[in-house]
Amino acid sequence: MTSSSKYISELNADEAKKHLLKSGSYFDLELPPYFKFEPILESAYTAAEDLSFKTLNKWKPDTFDDLNYTLMSNKDGAIAWRPFELINPLIYAKCVHVLTLEENWKTICSRFQEFSSGCIECCSIPVIAEKPTSGRKEQILNWWTRVEQRSLELSLEYTHCKLTDVSNCYPSIYSHAIGWAIHGQGFLKDKSNRNNKGLLGNQLDKLIRDSRQGQTNGIPQASLLSHILAELVLGYCDLRMNEKIKHIQDVKVLRYRDDYRIFGLSDTACASVLKVISEELSKFGMRLGTAKTTDEKNLIQGAVKKGKIEALALPRTQNTLRNRLMLIHDFCIKNQGAGALKVLLSEFIELLECTSISERLRRENSTVLIAILMDIGAMSPNVFPAVATASSRIMYHLGQKARSEIFELILKKTNRIPNNGYLDIWLQRIALPNEINFSSKEVMCQLLGKKRTHCGIFLGYKTVT
Repeated sequence: MTSSSKYISELNADEAKKHLLKSGSYFDLELPPYFKFEPILESAYTAAEDLSFKTLNKWKPDTFDDLNYTLMSNKDGAIAWRPFELINPLIYAKCVHVLTLEENWKTICSRFQEFSSGCIECCSIPVIAEKPTSGRKEQILNWWTRVEQRSLELSLEYTHCKLTDVSNCYPSIYSHAIGWAIHGQGFLKDKSNRNNKGLLGNQLDKLIRDSRQGQTNGIPQASLLSHILAELVLGYCDLRMNEKIKHIQDVKVLRYRDDYRIFGLSDTACASVLKVISEELSKFGMRLGTAKTTDEKNLIQGAVKKGKIEALALPRTQNTLRNRLMLIHDFCIKNQGAGALKVLLSEFIELLECTSISERLRRENSTVLIAILMDIGAMSPNVFPAVATASSRIMYHLGQKARSEIFELILKKTNRIPNNGYLDIWLQRIALPNEINFSSKEVMCQLLGKKRTHCGIFLGYKTVT
């Protein structure tokens, strides 16, 4: 943890509320800078403060279709896709309101402290950066310090390691488990407690279900609120696992969100811990991904992701932009979706920002550069924001006709990718500064250019006043 950041559990209730009402907390995927959610969140919170649960329940929000806004994102450029949800602003604001009431927030922070003791070390309590622009950087630094460096340290103590993760974690979490995590499963088994609408856990459970047509399976992805709820549930699972793991000698587990690293002095010890983790998670609607459950023979090599090690070996200097991109492309083929790919593309974007870039681009084939970039984006859509930024910078130095022709080719390429609503948002980001007309069925794309005289807070098709 750096001096410029804090864990969310170190904030007081008012600080936590203010942070949860920021755009980047409401939706934490990278979006173009012209998407600002603060105005509607502020309006929603004002309404939520005066909104009783009795009034909210009269509206029967769980009967509305598509109360949350779902933004589809493709994971591999093929058929693997993931739905990210912008929680209905009023529901989100009400969750923030009840969560950050002073006594409620003290309860949440106290639970995080209880979950932190034992054989399982939680490394993923959300980190809050003091500077708004450095939030993503702080999360990466937290991963490096709490997971990768800690893993390297543990290689001195242990000889064996197993890696595993939860398959499709957030969509699998049982919503009632939110209440169990806050109050204890045994406490909520009592009928009077289970039906007590004044309990924080029951209120949050109900609000999440209200936003998702009453479903008890899954919580929305892509907000700080969801990360807090997921950490509560997974932390409660840690607490239960610790009771069983403490009888297994010489083991340690690092958990970062839904990723587990099991350290031990034998395969048998690691396998025993893996069994406990699998059994406990299944009671909460989650299961481990068999494809990602592996043994690490060398703990030093296993501590740092393979993609990061390979990225460090790439030469940073090349005589042409094309050669630089070809190296990144080759890396992408071998490490699709790797976090290090974002670092490599960020360095390429910095290169495009240097003062001599216009002269350098005149000696290169811009269509070839963008073709390589788009193929990287097709293979690893998680880096498409960086791909779009780099492509836009290159196109900016071309004539209008050349820009339009290249953009048509880009559209043909990306239209082959299914469930690409998130990509459309970034295609629009390419089109706007390059003065290219672009239309999309994606609702967030259609918002641009439309004047708003006020922020409406919608509950299905009803306007909350």
